Amino acid sequence: MKRAVALRAICCNGETTGPVEPPTCSTPLVGALSSLVNERVTLEISSVLEPTITGVLSFVGTDYVVVVEDDLAVTFVLVSQIETVTPL
Repeated sequence: MKRAVALRAICCNGETTGPVEPPTCSTPLVGALSSLVNERVTLEISSVLEPTITGVLSFVGTDYVVVVEDDLAVTFVLVSQIETVTPL
């Protein structure tokens, strides 16, 4: 049986202000996030639409992270949008 997976991208604060510049180098936040891969976390992000994402952190890149939420939605979040990270 196949299961449908929803993909969402949280990349801006709901405004169309042009492209978002990714970080040019690895930041301390990326290092901290890398230590939390496969852990359940809550991310507070600078987004008007959805300010909090909770789920399992499954991937950390230099400019974005992937979180699998409880409802199996796969969410991509830009590192530049992350304000705080709380391990659960």
